Amino acid sequence: MFSQKGQESAPFELLIAVIVMTFVIVVGFNALNILNKKTCEGNLNQNLEQIKSAIESVAKNKSKINIGYDLPSCFNESDAKLRIIERNDISYCSAICGGSLAQCTILQFSSTRPSYTETKCLRISSATSFPIGLPCDTSIFTEEYELVNWKRGDWEGEEGSPITPGAYTLMRQGNLVNSSPKICVYKRS
Repeated sequence: MFSQKGQESAPFELLIAVIVMTFVIVVGFNALNILNKKTCEGNLNQNLEQIKSAIESVAKNKSKINIGYDLPSCFNESDAKLRIIERNDISYCSAICGGSLAQCTILQFSSTRPSYTETKCLRISSATSFPIGLPCDTSIFTEEYELVNWKRGDWEGEEGSPITPGAYTLMRQGNLVNSSPKICVYKRS
């Protein structure tokens, strides 16, 4: 027959097994949540790098680039802002861009829910502009495009994000007389 001691310890062993299994499941779900969050942040960071590279390339020498800005599903569009900001702060610019810059232009993503901020230094001239009028012209496209302005300084007091998710075409406009880059930003409707 069974021993009395074995029968008494069986419920206790079962309780311990249930507690350990519950702990493993909770830790596993937490690990999956952290992995999903880091994957989402990585996708956003990759997209920001593509936008940064496109802006720098068009500002320096390329005439036209098509890019997309996709907000990952872990961020809510109403809580997230992507903008281009100019700063005149040597300590801030040095921390973000390196060196000893007194003025810098940055690409900044910020989200309140979930709380997340990513900042990229744009290595472009401070004279770079994103005009919404001349020399930009939407009639050069056969599809529906809207001319948008990405420079934050032109939205004084506005709360919304000037850069919204979508497909964009960046085109450099300029001439030999004016060397400051003018980047026309067209958003596909």
